[in-house]
Amino acid sequence: MRKILTAALAAGLIAFGVGGAKAQQGLGPFMPNNGGTITTAWTNAYGPDAESWMTFANVGTTTFDINYSSSRGMRAVRRIQVTDRATARTLVLGYNSIMPLIMPNTTTLGTSGAVLEQLRTTGSAPSSIIYDAALNRVDGQFTLVDPKAKFSVQLGDQVVDVPAITATGTFQGKSKSANGTFTFLNNKNNPILLEYSVQFTGEATPRTERIVRAVPGAALQGAMQQALATVGMYRTYGIHFDFDKASIRAESQPLINDMATTLKNNPLWTLRITGYTDSIGKPAYNQKLSLARANSLKAALVKRGIAAARLDTAGAGASNPIGSNKTLQGRALNRRVELQRTDR
Repeated sequence: MRKILTAALAAGLIAFGVGGAKAQQGLGPFMPNNGGTITTAWTNAYGPDAESWMTFANVGTTTFDINYSSSRGMRAVRRIQVTDRATARTLVLGYNSIMPLIMPNTTTLGTSGAVLEQLRTTGSAPSSIIYDAALNRVDGQFTLVDPKAKFSVQLGDQVVDVPAITATGTFQGKSKSANGTFTFLNNKNNPILLEYSVQFTGEATPRTERIVRAVPGAALQGAMQQALATVGMYRTYGIHFDFDKASIRAESQPLINDMATTLKNNPLWTLRITGYTDSIGKPAYNQKLSLARANSLKAALVKRGIAAARLDTAGAGASNPIGSNKTLQGRALNRRVELQRTDR
């Protein structure tokens, strides 16, 4: 069953090419689609397991926007030119509010189709990396390591394997050099950067980041209502909190609105909201944080007109993990909120 699902989702991800309206509005969570969100988990010298969210907006035939925010407080907007995704050879790692809105001849989501195709056919491809807000760069090349890699990622509510290639990268600049490993979606029309780990000179900790989740832009109310009506439980990763806090981030508001609408449409339902964390930190602290996050969601629903008596909360901390707490992907899966009907 998983193999069938994997093949079907992979086909949906790569069915449309770059270069037209269909390319930018095609189905598949990785393709730019208005409201679609890609979540990454990352670590660097500033600490472990932060999360970032890249939400697509203003998707057109020539450009689209990425609204970026992170659990560490950074917000930025970047406008991507579709032609650059086909030909550019400079990859921008990271976002900062002081960086230009448009950075011609660069890619952000991954490498370009031209670089990927050259990697496939010759085993290496020249490329560059812009690595900071001052737009400093290092030049070098990618070298193919595994042309038939598999990458595990959560698409919607399923964890599947997508086709990928893995390459090493060696780069040299005026003041820094860098070496790392990069995994790209194996499709020249959408070679998104799925994961990387790169070590720069002068930095004690490698910069490591991977996509952990991709959700298309359609409203989730239908899926939520169906899940609660049938199995009585809905697991969501769309409620984003500030790093190590219970404050809900603004990009979570559409999903909270959907939750409120679902509850208003089903006035006899009552819910338990349970927060979960990963295993980083002490158990007592994690339990307290997860409960505070559940209470924050309850307060947001009450503010939208849902009676407080219909909502119970619990904090489960790091208990009941659904992924390995030894990996970025697993810890990201474990940080979640679950809704459970209590009226049944």
